[in-house]
Amino acid sequence: MPEDYASRVKDIPLYRPGKPPLTYFNSSFMDELEKTWRRPWGSQSSYARLRAVIVHRPGSEASWGDVDPDFFNLPTGMPDLARMQAQHDAFVRVLQENGVETISLDAPPPVLGTYGVPLRSATYTHETLMVKGGAIICRCAPAYKRGLEYYQSRTLGKLGCPILHTVRGEGFFESSNAVWLDKKSLPLAVSQRANMQGVLQVSAVVREFGVEDVHIVHLPGPLNTRRSQTGGGGGAFHLDMVFGVAAPRIGVIYPACVGYEFIDYLLHKKNFDLIEIPEEEVNGCPSNFLVLEPGKLIMPAGNPTVTAELRKRGITVIEVDLSEFTNAGGGPTCMTMPLIRDEEKD
Repeated sequence: MPEDYASRVKDIPLYRPGKPPLTYFNSSFMDELEKTWRRPWGSQSSYARLRAVIVHRPGSEASWGDVDPDFFNLPTGMPDLARMQAQHDAFVRVLQENGVETISLDAPPPVLGTYGVPLRSATYTHETLMVKGGAIICRCAPAYKRGLEYYQSRTLGKLGCPILHTVRGEGFFESSNAVWLDKKSLPLAVSQRANMQGVLQVSAVVREFGVEDVHIVHLPGPLNTRRSQTGGGGGAFHLDMVFGVAAPRIGVIYPACVGYEFIDYLLHKKNFDLIEIPEEEVNGCPSNFLVLEPGKLIMPAGNPTVTAELRKRGITVIEVDLSEFTNAGGGPTCMTMPLIRDEEKD
């Protein structure tokens, strides 16, 4: 062999020359994470330095759904694929210019789901919940989105990222229903896109990784009518479409789409400074920003009130035209799976 591996034997824990191991070797999974899995996978923060993400440049699947736009959650109409691709390219350039490694989803065309239809939402890669230690593979709620988990788990497996849990049974949970307040506090929403079985499965896993405060949020949603992605009587099915954390104890929220108990919790238990999203900006996804590092984030262009309030608080806001994405259901957070963030500073 080219290397003298035998010289390393003495460094194996509990090694006893010429004797069998005396006992089990007990050690922390986290202590061995990088040695075993090659990288410090995971994230338990909304605002620590972002190191690596998974993205998916939209293909023909992204502009599919005109057979029934209401069913496929396109209340404002079909996206323009060429514009969508150009906006995605510009977004990825901003990520790379800010030192974020961008890794493509392993999803060669045709990108088809469980029921044989194109997965128009594949470009919204924020469908796996990362904790510091690995991935929780989510299970999408609507049948037309089922199958995204296949492409995401395949990509993570090839990267060598540990998969800690897959939401299963009759549970369903989409990771946009989780927004980190800090590394020990994680609200989880019950909505059209996350049931209690899914929330309980996710809750059990994150508690193993140091989360002490799991707070359940209830989101209102539509019955037969949805005229816009968020608000306007249609409610919201993802927490990150109506609430985001820009910095320690600084949040952006659209109060009409969360239970008031959540607002009370943020204000009086967590001592948050809350920026209110005005009605005219809510569909521009201003809470769905992506923090690149402490004090700097990417915001969809066209949200002047929220952008101004963030800048008043000393936060650098990089505005990017993502109108095709916001019209079709998401912003910078939805467009990325954050594989690695730094640890929050206590």
